[in-house]
Amino acid sequence: MTYFYHSVVDSPHLPRDLGHDSTQNMVVTLLGEFWRYSPSLTIPSAALVDLMASMDVSPAGARAALSRLLRKGTVEVSRSGRTTAYSLAPAVAATIPASEILTMTFGESEREWNGEWTVIVFSIPETQRDLRQTLRDWLRWLGFGPARDGVWISPHSDLELTKNTLTGLLPPDGLIFRSAHMTGTIEPSEVWPLAEIRDQYKEFIAELRPVVYRLRAGMVRPAEALKLSVSLLGRWRGFPTVDPDLPREYLPDDWPRREARRLFIEVHDACVAPATEHVRGIVAKYDRGAAAAVQGLTVAEATELYRTPAGGGTAPADGTVAESTGSGAHISASA
Repeated sequence: MTYFYHSVVDSPHLPRDLGHDSTQNMVVTLLGEFWRYSPSLTIPSAALVDLMASMDVSPAGARAALSRLLRKGTVEVSRSGRTTAYSLAPAVAATIPASEILTMTFGESEREWNGEWTVIVFSIPETQRDLRQTLRDWLRWLGFGPARDGVWISPHSDLELTKNTLTGLLPPDGLIFRSAHMTGTIEPSEVWPLAEIRDQYKEFIAELRPVVYRLRAGMVRPAEALKLSVSLLGRWRGFPTVDPDLPREYLPDDWPRREARRLFIEVHDACVAPATEHVRGIVAKYDRGAAAAVQGLTVAEATELYRTPAGGGTAPADGTVAESTGSGAHISASA
């Protein structure tokens, strides 16, 4: 299966540990967040190694991550003389718009619900328990929960995505359908791990509040801003894969997602300008063209860019980009 830019699209296992920073994910996030993809734009490996070093990744670790990503087909390599450079593979770059919209808009507002449930029914024997567990993992990733044995439900589901994702996993006699008619009751906490998800949000909030104060006091240097930005994006991307985005009537009153999103935006946007300058300064030592193309985006800017069809999720063929305004980069008075 293709390793997508938004890495959690590739595996239901990756986002489970929301506090873990994979070196490979950091490299992919760096390439995808600070440059708009262009077939002619490559980033020198020496620059990437230096950037990773500023995020406390050893040169050997950075090179190993690049090698693994190359073997997976996630990145492509080009060579000119003694210079080796990398870029995201076109198939991976093509997934960036959907990934960024999912990441930047998650928790923006409560989704409207028409009262219909997507229902998946299947039976897999004990002799195929590995297949059964894999199917359950992917169902969790899609936001489904087990209402009964072999019956999984979700209030929100992209049927096309669900069918495509479960191809080869759902038995031939398995069923996928939508229904607004249900007898009996659903106890959300028994179907979805809401207490665990709430704890993950609260941990995220507790970790970000001190960062907000440090940013406000001007105590975060550019290299740290880059590390914060990359790490923060990786962690926030995990939440859409564990939070089933239930209708308000099925959520606890103290659901902390809104506060988590507020802090995510504040910290991310405040880090954009110093992180961008840090990336540009390091890359300029190796390739002035690649340095000029560096463009970090705030949450609002990324959302606007990837929601605009004309953008198509890629940069012009010559690699030129518009200058980021950074208009959303600020720390509010409250944390």
